[in-house]
Amino acid sequence: MEMIWRSYLGNGKMFPYLLLVVFAAAASACVEPESGSYHDAATYKNPIYSEIARKSFTYEGPLRNPVIVIHGLLGARLTDRADGENVWGSFSYRSISEGEHFAKLAHPMGLDRPLNELRNSVEPSGVMDYSAVRVMGINFYINNYDMLLDLLENCGYQPEVTPLPSNRHFASMFIFYYDWRRDISENACRLAAFIQQKKTYLEQRYEAIYHHRNYPVKFDLIGHSMGGLLARYYAMYGGKLLPGEKHGPRPVTWAGAKNIGKLIMIGTPNAGYVDTLLELNHGLRLVSAAPAYPKALIGTFVSYYQMLPDPTCRAVQYEDGSPVDYFDLRTWERYNWGLLDPEQDIWLQRLLPKVTDPAARRKIARDHLDKCLVRARQFRKAMLPDKLPPPPRGLQFYLIAGDAVLTNQAVQVDRKTGAVKVVKTETGDGKILTSSAVFDRRTGNSWQWQMDSPIPWRAVYIFQGGHMGIMNSPVFASNLSYILAGIPSE
Repeated sequence: MEMIWRSYLGNGKMFPYLLLVVFAAAASACVEPESGSYHDAATYKNPIYSEIARKSFTYEGPLRNPVIVIHGLLGARLTDRADGENVWGSFSYRSISEGEHFAKLAHPMGLDRPLNELRNSVEPSGVMDYSAVRVMGINFYINNYDMLLDLLENCGYQPEVTPLPSNRHFASMFIFYYDWRRDISENACRLAAFIQQKKTYLEQRYEAIYHHRNYPVKFDLIGHSMGGLLARYYAMYGGKLLPGEKHGPRPVTWAGAKNIGKLIMIGTPNAGYVDTLLELNHGLRLVSAAPAYPKALIGTFVSYYQMLPDPTCRAVQYEDGSPVDYFDLRTWERYNWGLLDPEQDIWLQRLLPKVTDPAARRKIARDHLDKCLVRARQFRKAMLPDKLPPPPRGLQFYLIAGDAVLTNQAVQVDRKTGAVKVVKTETGDGKILTSSAVFDRRTGNSWQWQMDSPIPWRAVYIFQGGHMGIMNSPVFASNLSYILAGIPSE
């Protein structure tokens, strides 16, 4: 060791470095500890909220917009009000494989009646904060929206569903849960009534506490997945149903915008997604080990068709590259897709127990499918109209999307058999493509520099997470809290 030490000193090359070590050691003994390093390459999992942020979280007053959370497809519990039976929200292998609740879970079908008049006694009874699952006698729970709701509460929003603490004077966090099986525009009408109800409540509280009469209350809407589509439709058209089949499209009035400050969409399929077509043809499997919900059941859900890919994306083609018109009933009849698959009659018997004739069941299924496809065409046209006036000043659009999971982008249809197979994947959250969330019109069209979207985004945030997992990270929490509490509303 002594010989090595002498050799380093002897050639003089190491001497300057030894001096630096000595000086650094001496300096560390007399200088205040550093808060960090210019060369710190570490990443950190959890944020440290600043004093400014913490004060913002505790603020209660009219300057803070209250929030409304709008869940996505499958995101609300469904209960039969007639007998209290849980129809959607608790899951078991037996209930799915035997179809215990399918007749109630299906969207009602009926000849010569519009979709908005087809109802049964099943109604939404609460948001799916978690799912209760029972497999082989073992119960376990899956997180859904509980982490998002906890995050908002930690940011200082007072949930409507809990008693007011002593330091709070009104609720500021509301959950709009709805029947996700139904037409999105129909649920937008319910959202309009919901917002008006909460607006009246807050106007009364603001007048009593702050002496502000008729305060112009605005809400920040947080829509996950299909909930973002619902919120955007409401912003564009207010509480108006899609027009009847024989009527032309409604003009975009931005009627709902007067009640919105920030519209935050999370993993929203603004340009649709191809898994809708796949699931309408193969059924829906919630987890890999579970049996699939049959396509006859999934095919009754009106909202599913409204999230089929926008035709501009060219996501569904034949082998020769020509487009498939999947909004045309004749295509579904030609290939016996979805509800029209003869092998699904065993399930149609359960969905229509009072209809004993197979031909009559098929006639009802065909009629329902036709109405769903017409409504879907109307919805896609409404969300991307020929004339889209700019939104009014004060309405801000934000997007949070994922890009870490290869996600189905394009499918190919066998022209002879109608078989559908995935031929291309792209970045997304496992369900929704990043390009669909952004509604980037370069997808399926000629490439150009930078995004081309009909939605005037104020900001787009891209995170690494699955369709639900996007909301379960500290990075999401930091950014969402800053959008809400840090960026000024106009």
